[in-house]
Amino acid sequence: MGLSTQEIEDKLRDPDTDVRWKWVRRTDFTPTPEQAEIGLTDYIEWIRREWVKRMDFTPTPEQIERGLTDPHVDIRSAWAERMDWTPTPAQVERGLTDPEYIIRRIWANRMDFTPTPEQVERGLTDVHWNVRSAWGMRTDYTPTPEQIERALKDNEGSIKAIWAKRTDIILSPAQIERGFRDKNRWVKVAWAERMDIVPTPERIKRGITDEHEVVRLTWAQRKDFTPTPEWVEIGLTDRYERIREAWAKRTDFIASEEQIQRGLKDRNIDVKIAWISRQEVHPTPTQVKRGLKVKNNRLRKAWEKKVIDMYREAELEACSDTHINFSI
Repeated sequence: MGLSTQEIEDKLRDPDTDVRWKWVRRTDFTPTPEQAEIGLTDYIEWIRREWVKRMDFTPTPEQIERGLTDPHVDIRSAWAERMDWTPTPAQVERGLTDPEYIIRRIWANRMDFTPTPEQVERGLTDVHWNVRSAWGMRTDYTPTPEQIERALKDNEGSIKAIWAKRTDIILSPAQIERGFRDKNRWVKVAWAERMDIVPTPERIKRGITDEHEVVRLTWAQRKDFTPTPEWVEIGLTDRYERIREAWAKRTDFIASEEQIQRGLKDRNIDVKIAWISRQEVHPTPTQVKRGLKVKNNRLRKAWEKKVIDMYREAELEACSDTHINFSI
């Protein structure tokens, strides 16, 4: 039999902090407005914070306002993160100018208000990069050319990367070229991931030979350009196995016999599997026999699939005089 309303309230007022903490976390009762008020006014800050996180009661405007002006940052942040109430313009402004950057960031992430030009400018020039980052990800305002240029020159690489990914702004050729040449790896990745910008041969060559592995990998995974034999060889001999794998999976070039044999002997299993799967790879019976006996389960299954594919290919070419010996 469950506890009565009065018994629950007694537990919520219990002088023992551990008891009150236990009850704020119980989910087998829906708090009444009175019970919610008891919890939200508890003198222990982390108990009040836990009550704010409960979503099984509807807070009153008075409770919201009290929480947003609480002296504890964790309480203010908990209320700012609740999305079941609509803030007033005054509450928005107060949140966006809170002395704690965590609060300003949370408010910048809220999408239930339309920011004024002044609020946008203040957010984009905030002293903390976390806040500037949150404003850079909002798309409910039209940034000015000055704001775009400033963001693309931000001292924080993550800010530049965020703006590099935005497709709702007009970029100049100089800004685009500067982005592709940025020293920060994540900025270069962000620009390399833009599929609405046709890469020039110079940018491709620079990208596949970049000093950072993640940049080279991003370019290896782009499929909107036909690589030259030189680029293919550069990619297939990269020191990073994921890049070699990405190039081995590309179908826009025909590998040479030397590249095939080198790929089948690669020290990385994923790279080997990628090569085994390539259509132009026709292993010898000896290679097939050896592959079907390897201990690695994934590698062995790749060879088994290769044999099946080769049989199917042979059936399609049954009208020719070509005979493939699959005996092992």
